[in-house]
Amino acid sequence: MNKVPQSILDTITEKENKSFLVLAHRKPDGDAIGSVITLGLLLKAMGKTVDYYIDTPVEDKLDFFPEIACFNQKLKPYYDVVCFLDCSTMDYAYRPEGGITAKVVMVIDHHRSNDHFGQVNFVEETAATGELVFRVAKALDIPLDYQMVEAVYTSISTDTGSFQFSNVTTDTHQILSELYRHRDNFAPLAKRLHSMKSYNQMKLFGRAIDSLELLHQGKIAWVALNQRDIDGYGGEINITDDIANIGVNVAGVILSVTVKERENGLYRVSLRSKTPYAIDVSTFAKAHDGGGHFRAAGLSYTGDLAVLQEEIIAFFNEQEVD
Repeated sequence: MNKVPQSILDTITEKENKSFLVLAHRKPDGDAIGSVITLGLLLKAMGKTVDYYIDTPVEDKLDFFPEIACFNQKLKPYYDVVCFLDCSTMDYAYRPEGGITAKVVMVIDHHRSNDHFGQVNFVEETAATGELVFRVAKALDIPLDYQMVEAVYTSISTDTGSFQFSNVTTDTHQILSELYRHRDNFAPLAKRLHSMKSYNQMKLFGRAIDSLELLHQGKIAWVALNQRDIDGYGGEINITDDIANIGVNVAGVILSVTVKERENGLYRVSLRSKTPYAIDVSTFAKAHDGGGHFRAAGLSYTGDLAVLQEEIIAFFNEQEVD
């Protein structure tokens, strides 16, 4: 593991930095929630004052951390440090209207597309932002309590597809082994994170499977959820992470596209590419003002979906997949 930047450690330990605001991206996933909670509890253990501004409600599977009760309490007009977690850009963050006044902007993120928008940055391409926050805790010699252990596990487990994705490294397993020193059985938590679904979530998952199409001689999968179905089953909060992986799990598929229709002609698009093919979907996402990782990225799209399909096929044809 690389060392945590000294600027990050100095910002956290500086005695004058007493108040911290912790933020994440819109519609926070397991990595965002786990990272936020781990950092927040770490800071509180050091005697810091911590507030959170998080896009709520969170998914049912993540709504078990006691610390979530502290989310979105009344904010202060000023903070010594504002911390952006799991955000590749400032625009991607869920922020209070009117902005934030702070002395220092600190960024901790694992996206390769991060533009280092903080005054102090800990940006490294790892399996999850939770790995980076764990390393901060370790560097500061802050022991993990039960909630922090579950938060780190949630971060890493969800962003690796339960340790199935190619972003898993030896560092990932080393951190996991350290978590097992605190707790010897993560099976119930893993089941909650990856298997259990509410009725509405399961129905939406089924709708997504029903929509599955194969394009380009079966090499590209296309999954689409319309706004009527999404709203009819409780809204975007019930679109589970694994919907984006439906297409890429089909034999023969190399690239998967998942499209979710929202209001005013807006579509949210998730892209996945399959190992071992070297298709960097983040390049397509960035070309459409999105971002993400080599094999998992996303963007917002307005326009004709037939045109988007043509763009996807053209992008695929530029790749070396033979």
